[in-house]
Amino acid sequence: MVKLAKFLNWCFALTALIVGALCLLSLRSYLRSPHSRIASLTAGKAAVLLLLFGGQLAIMALFGVAWWTVRKGKRSARVWAIAASVAEIVFSAVPVLAKRSPIWLITATGVAGLFVFSRREVLAEIATSAESSPRLRGDGTSKFVDTAVRLAGYACALAALFWWTGWAERRHLPLSDGFTLLFLLLLADVICVAVHESGHALTGLALRMKIRSFVVGPFQWQLRHGKLEFEFHPSSLVASGGRTGFVHANPADSRWLDVCTFAGGPAASLCLGLAALWATFAAPGRPWQRAWELLAFIAVFSLIGFVTNLLPIRPEANYSDGARIYQLISGGPWADAHRAFSIAGSSAFTPLRPRDYDIQTIQRAAHSLTRGRQALFLRLLAYFHFLDCNRIPEAIEALAEAESVYDQSPSDIAAEVYAEFVFGNAFLKHDAAAAREWWERLEAGKPHRDDTDYWLARSALLWIENHPEEAREAWSAGNALAQKRPAAGAYEFDRERFARMRDALDSTASLSPAWRGGA
Repeated sequence: MVKLAKFLNWCFALTALIVGALCLLSLRSYLRSPHSRIASLTAGKAAVLLLLFGGQLAIMALFGVAWWTVRKGKRSARVWAIAASVAEIVFSAVPVLAKRSPIWLITATGVAGLFVFSRREVLAEIATSAESSPRLRGDGTSKFVDTAVRLAGYACALAALFWWTGWAERRHLPLSDGFTLLFLLLLADVICVAVHESGHALTGLALRMKIRSFVVGPFQWQLRHGKLEFEFHPSSLVASGGRTGFVHANPADSRWLDVCTFAGGPAASLCLGLAALWATFAAPGRPWQRAWELLAFIAVFSLIGFVTNLLPIRPEANYSDGARIYQLISGGPWADAHRAFSIAGSSAFTPLRPRDYDIQTIQRAAHSLTRGRQALFLRLLAYFHFLDCNRIPEAIEALAEAESVYDQSPSDIAAEVYAEFVFGNAFLKHDAAAAREWWERLEAGKPHRDDTDYWLARSALLWIENHPEEAREAWSAGNALAQKRPAAGAYEFDRERFARMRDALDSTASLSPAWRGGA
């Protein structure tokens, strides 16, 4: 439900941008017409013009405010979101407005908005998520700069669209409108994101790093069980942002390799922007003349993206490439967190195990990061480290800290993460009630049934609830999968945990001794 709400909210943002662009284009076309002399306007015509442009501005404001209030988790978000959803339904019912539009799509979006945004708990969860990742002192960013850069980017994009339209009219090039224009804008955005993320990926591969994830809008490749697997997420069709996750094949690599990899994205955007700019100017009379609009949009988005990505900003809950480069060079908690995650990620490719993690770096970062997704994962890394080192009391303490972070600031995390809470509460703490509670959350998240963590958690849960036969069946299913995993440190740790779980199933002794003499 929250993902659908975020998708619909980005529809609001896109509608506001398109209406604003169309308003500027309409104004420009009128001012260029031979009947645009202000002095020759009658009172009636002036009133019609004011009503027309005023209405467009009001619509843009409605959808823009709805997007902003929902995104920021404001108290008024529910009212604005419902108003915007009603407006979509009304627009789909007006013949003139819907003449060249897919009415069913607009109506469906409006109806879905009414259903989703009428539920207070959905907006409450979005508000909590908006506050769950704190801004740390010294991270190189500020709210003022974030807002200024965002507004400047939108202003430059609209100004460029205005200018390109005049340029095309003087050269008698075709102009698109309606949903054709929308399609070209979305396509240009996806192309720009794909090239930007490819810049990160190719730079990382050239520096002998390993790719863990590659995301371009709804097209997502994630590393699972030693290989990249493709998934399609329709909820990301509009918010087409991307990301590339990479780790070092050698944990001792210099941080300057990370700096170069982060810089690879903006460099690719610059190259694409300059190439598209040249192709647009050269389009008249060339075979690609009909594609001039797409090329112009690519040039604008890429060049704006190049500049904004090099600035230290924090759009949404993620840092720009420039902010990450600054953090790596200047040091601090985010640099420690990046190193901790990179070392942990490398365990999927190297013999490095959780017991080899730099626990001092993890704890330094965790001391400063107390809320949000990164804070949760840092404490889980500490939990894995202590568990693999057979330091059970410290592992239980780290697990409790991770649970506390989750409870204080819920995060949109993968369902498999809940499996660690199930296993830890059942296997280490002997808390059947807590393990069952986490298991309910795990099942609600629709986990992958081919994941070893899922079966390990199920085995531990059934064991602590005194269902030994079912626990053995779950253990057998998970152990069979674990034995097929690559020969890397992370998977060796999983196989070790299955061995300890087997010992627990074969014995009535307490769990902690089962870990003695372990890894």
